[in-house]
Amino acid sequence: MRFSFYDYEVDVEGFTDEITAEVARDFAWFVSNGDRIHKPASLRLELELQDPPWKGLPSAPASVITPRNVTFRSDGKTYIDYFGRGLAILDNSKSLCTMYSSDFDMLREMAYLYLLSTVGQHLDSKRLHRIHAMGVNYEGKGILLLLPSGGGKSTMTLELLKQPDFTLLSEDTPLIDRDGNLHPFPLRLGVRGSKSEKIPQEFQRTFNRMEFDPKTFVDVDFFRHKLSETVPVSMILIGERNLGDVSDIVPLSRTKAFKAIIKYLVVGLGVYQGLEFLLERGIMDMTGKLGVFASRMRNGLTLVRKAPAYKLILGRDTEKNSATLMEFIRSTNGQQAKLIA
Repeated sequence: MRFSFYDYEVDVEGFTDEITAEVARDFAWFVSNGDRIHKPASLRLELELQDPPWKGLPSAPASVITPRNVTFRSDGKTYIDYFGRGLAILDNSKSLCTMYSSDFDMLREMAYLYLLSTVGQHLDSKRLHRIHAMGVNYEGKGILLLLPSGGGKSTMTLELLKQPDFTLLSEDTPLIDRDGNLHPFPLRLGVRGSKSEKIPQEFQRTFNRMEFDPKTFVDVDFFRHKLSETVPVSMILIGERNLGDVSDIVPLSRTKAFKAIIKYLVVGLGVYQGLEFLLERGIMDMTGKLGVFASRMRNGLTLVRKAPAYKLILGRDTEKNSATLMEFIRSTNGQQAKLIA
């Protein structure tokens, strides 16, 4: 199966049709219907639902250690050991990654994280950067919401998707270009608890994860009709959690807004980058990342110059937070329309 991530073509081949179908559900918006023959893939990912071939691996010291895995390098190949539960072998000379695990959920998550990291590097090279935020389109205007963890992002997304005048670019990582435009990067939506009760079961999956508790995901196909095309940014909201029952939106200085932009765009806090994949060519490869950080900084400056910024105070009532946000966006857009008229 082929996927096209902004001109980065990936072929995925699974040991079974089921594992390939899972990748397709994770990245449904990027499934390609193009002609595979006339354009070679940038990357081939092979998924083997079986025990890793531990015997015969080369003797090599560890080069990168993360909470998820340990990376080794030998003879032009990179070996990523997921603490005995899985193994990825990267052969850059062939643009090939082969992953092994007898655990279905493990193999699916390995593939998901690897593609996120690799595609993210491609997007960075195009100066199209991911930001940890929710991006929505309201009547042709891009709204960027930088929400902290636990701030009710999934609840807010589901509420906005019910509205006829809102469409979604991404619940987690919209893309920012150098002109201040927001580009879509829709992935499956993570939900917890009762939030999934009104969503048909055929659009839901629950998986065990490497580092976190099991989580339920909602397929892109459930909200595909509510996805947006590229739009210019017109408003930035920075979320701030509050212990009380307050929910409000107040103006924010550009300086404070840019501090949040640095955190969630330039540094990429909350954006999966995959240290084990980011450094697959060695520590010296990081010198080539300096241009990426400079580009992220430039795109961030463009954002705060083009769009007014506000602080979104998030209380404990997530439905109230959503209502406050929608009322503010609609009223602000109405005020702008009167000024233009």
